Amino acid sequence: MKKVIFLFACMATIAFTQAQYTLTFCEEVNDAGRPNMSSNSFVVDGNGGVLKFLARADDKFNTADIEFRVFYLNDAGKEEEITRMPQKVESTWNYAWKEVVFFDPGVYKVKVYTSKGTYLTSSNLNIKNKL
Repeated sequence: MKKVIFLFACMATIAFTQAQYTLTFCEEVNDAGRPNMSSNSFVVDGNGGVLKFLARADDKFNTADIEFRVFYLNDAGKEEEITRMPQKVESTWNYAWKEVVFFDPGVYKVKVYTSKGTYLTSSNLNIKNKL
């Protein structure tokens, strides 16, 4: 029984000490790092649509760069990498954003990594054409 309690205590400590990250899609980011008009679905016209990827850490990033990787999800659900977009950050920052223009409709997955390739978070994005 002591082994089970010890194992549970170790797992709880690890779970509560790891940083949590989120990725939000929005039209604007205010000066406090809060998203305005956030959604996972956006409508674009023939000239494209501008939106922002907002990555947030519950504490801080602890890295000099983060990288947004954009994948297109094809009809089979397979990820096809489209681009990688690095973003300079200060190690003490708890949020960073990147402005992006989308032209083509579809479902995309955006993943966020540190400069050393450590995965932080991801989220799906649905782009629709304006009718």
